Amino acid sequence: MFLHIGNSRIVFYKDIIGIFDLKLMNNPINKQFLESARIKDFYRHLKQKKHKSFIVTSSEVLLSPLVPSTLARRKSVALNLPE
Repeated sequence: MFLHIGNSRIVFYKDIIGIFDLKLMNNPINKQFLESARIKDFYRHLKQKKHKSFIVTSSEVLLSPLVPSTLARRKSVALNLPE
């Protein structure tokens, strides 16, 4: 199964480690994590300027224009899980 994260981009569920709100970038630890991911070429972004979440996978960090609750809802609907 896969999750559509916006802009025709999909991620396999088994690769997703976490989905986080981009507002968490204000936290120094998260800022440091995302900066080190960018430096190590572990960081991929979508071509839209207004990002609302970041998705950590086993191979990369992706930015998404969708809020984390929308991504979680898409995943629960696809897997028929209660929200």
